Amino acid sequence: MRKILLLPFCLSKEVRSDIERLAAECGYAVVVARSTSKALAEVRRHVSPGSGEAVRIVGVVCGGRAKKVGAGLVLLAIRQWGKKALGIETRRIELARVAIVGGTKSLFGRRSCRVGLNAADEEGLRRALAGKETFLNL
Repeated sequence: MRKILLLPFCLSKEVRSDIERLAAECGYAVVVARSTSKALAEVRRHVSPGSGEAVRIVGVVCGGRAKKVGAGLVLLAIRQWGKKALGIETRRIELARVAIVGGTKSLFGRRSCRVGLNAADEEGLRRALAGKETFLNL
């Protein structure tokens, strides 16, 4: 199984280095990107197309971004279902989400991004990297 950890650019450098060290111990490839599209492009680069290898993706996101990504995951689920209906082989995808701690809550539940001052929920991150916090299996 290929394991990938998606990190936002807004985490502090110290927190990011600690998370990268923890992820390396668990066998995760770390991807830091400034946008969702760049993060997904990096995920595609790490996972070879057509291999059928299972993928586990752990994303560190704020509440507002998680809602937007959730809409994209609905489309991914529909795509996986369509492939299965047509008899095309699909890869297994496991997704986990870890919340960002820090900043102040703003409109729509998204936290004000205080670049360099945000941190990930450490306990949630440890559970997600261990495979216990999967919220979507496709």
